[in-house]
Amino acid sequence: GEAASADLLTGGRIELGIARGAYSYEYERLRPGMDAWEAGKRMREITPLLRQLWAGDCAHDGEFFQFPATTSAPKPVQPDGPPIWIAARDPNSHEFGVHNGFNIQVTPLWMGMEEITTLMGRFNDACTSYDGPRPKIMLLHHTYVGADEADVAVAAKELSRFYCYFGAWFQNKRSVSQGLIAPLSEDEMNANAMMSPENMARDLTIGTADQVIDQIKAYEDLGYDEYSFWIDSGMSFDRKRASLARFIDDVMPAFQ
Repeated sequence: GEAASADLLTGGRIELGIARGAYSYEYERLRPGMDAWEAGKRMREITPLLRQLWAGDCAHDGEFFQFPATTSAPKPVQPDGPPIWIAARDPNSHEFGVHNGFNIQVTPLWMGMEEITTLMGRFNDACTSYDGPRPKIMLLHHTYVGADEADVAVAAKELSRFYCYFGAWFQNKRSVSQGLIAPLSEDEMNANAMMSPENMARDLTIGTADQVIDQIKAYEDLGYDEYSFWIDSGMSFDRKRASLARFIDDVMPAFQ
């Protein structure tokens, strides 16, 4: 009902992105005892019901959810409801999304072109085993368009710090106070070779405008339909805004 209301308010421009969630810290607060596996099962049970609820009079008796005949109020503007994007990583997630007629969004992290290629392969495999129309696939990637090489080097250090904290949250081993994780020391971050600035510069979509254009064209050549600029990075507002402005002014025209 909330999604349908948003669809009405925007004149049919809402799209839903759905994922199981990433951190144990989140699960523990929403449903104590739930882990990532159960979260994925819950998502796979409820998400295919959304279109049925928008159509109306959908009853369900599943493992996690049970309800009598139920109808979304209001109804959405878009036929069949807003487009749905499923965050997918493993082959089963790609197959679930594609076989249900959902678009797929992938998020390669810090393993560069190898992972980007692997994720496209999993999507293609899921499409091959599906008789319906081919959905879209979107690549979400940390992006920074630098003013020059020195600016790009600063961004690589900032993104290294972001991923060191990302890994710490994911491992769920550090204390949290007031919603903030215990700070990492410079020595701890410097010791994390996997998240080094050098690896960030090599494996993320960061560089000057011309370099970023070349990277995204390589993704396009692999078959990606859409590119999503991941801006959450721990950088200052001004640095994020400047990077995004360069992306809009200098990168996007190469894809029109």
